[in-house]
Amino acid sequence: MRFGLDYAAGRPAPSAIRAAGYDFVIRYLSDGGPSLPGKLLTPAEADGLRAQGISIVSNWETTAARMLDGYGAGVTDARAALAQVLRCGGRADRPIYFSADFDATPQQQVPIDAYLDGAASVIGRANVGIYGGYWPVSRALNSGTATWAWQTVAWSGGNIDPRIALYQTGEQVTVDGVQCDVNQTDRADFGQWDVETEEPDLTPEQDEVLRDIQTQLRGPGLQGWPQLGTDAQGRDRTVVDGLAAALAQIDELRTEISDLETTTAELKDEVARLSGQHRWPFPFSLVEGPATAIADQLAKLEQLLPGVPLPGWGAGPNDHPAAAGQAPAEQRPKAVSDS
Repeated sequence: MRFGLDYAAGRPAPSAIRAAGYDFVIRYLSDGGPSLPGKLLTPAEADGLRAQGISIVSNWETTAARMLDGYGAGVTDARAALAQVLRCGGRADRPIYFSADFDATPQQQVPIDAYLDGAASVIGRANVGIYGGYWPVSRALNSGTATWAWQTVAWSGGNIDPRIALYQTGEQVTVDGVQCDVNQTDRADFGQWDVETEEPDLTPEQDEVLRDIQTQLRGPGLQGWPQLGTDAQGRDRTVVDGLAAALAQIDELRTEISDLETTTAELKDEVARLSGQHRWPFPFSLVEGPATAIADQLAKLEQLLPGVPLPGWGAGPNDHPAAAGQAPAEQRPKAVSDS
C-alpha cells in the first residue's frame, strides 16, 4: 500500500512530504485564485517533488460541478490540463482525473459522461480519469467514459468500487503548515507520471513477420509439417528436423557409394591383371569371356560415377563432383579393352 497527499491551500516542501511518510501527491492543474494559492502545480514544485522521489498524479478541477457543462467544457479543460502537464515536465500518455466534486445524481451522469467524452477527444480515452463519490465513479467506469477512477469516501455510503486506482480516505494531516487530504492505493500503476512502462521491442509489422517465419520453420500451429514425414515419436517434422533427416540419409548414401567404388576398383584391378596374360590359366580360362564383358561394364560404370553429384565430394572431371578418395582421371587405370 502506498500513501499520498492532495492539497490546495499551500505547497508543503517536498522534503517535508517525504519526511512525513508520503511518496506521491495528486496535484491540481488549475489555478485556485487568492483563496487557494497553492492549488496550481508549478514547474518548480514538480522539479522539487521529483528530486525527492515523490510521484505526481494529475487532476483538473475548477468548480465543483464544472462537469455538468458537458462536452465542450471537457474539450476546453482537457486542453488546458494537458498544457500544464507538459509545462511541468509531465507526460502526455498518463491519465488526468477530472473532478465531479459533489453528490451527482443518475440524471446528472448524462452531462458528466458528455464532459468525459469531450476530454477523451483531446487526451484519448485511455487517459481519461474521474474523481468523485462511489456512484458517478462507478457509472463512468461501467459506461466506459472513464478509464481511471479516484474515489472519495464522501458521497459513497461506505462503498468502494474495486476498479478504482486511488482512494481518498477522508483523513486530513498537516504537513509543513499545510492542511492535506490523505490518499492510498494498492496499485502499481495509479496514474503517476513516473511509472515505468515497458516499450514494445517490436513493431506490429515486425512481430507479424517473425510469427510468419516461426510458422514456416515449425509448421501450422508449430506442430510440424506433415509433408516432411514423422520422427521417431510419430510427430510431424519441422523444417529443421526434415533437413537433419535428409542430411543423415545423404551421409548413408555417400558411405554406400564409397563402398561400391572400392569394390568396383578391386574387381577392375583383378580383371585387368588377369586380362594381361596371353592365355588365362585353368580354371580362370573358363570365365575368360564373361570376365572381359564384366570389365567392359565396370569401365562404363566408372565413367558414370564421377558425374553423380554428392555434397562435399569435391570437383571431378568436367566440373562434376567427384567421390571422396577418387583419383583424378589421368591417374586412374584405363579400362580394359575388348581384346
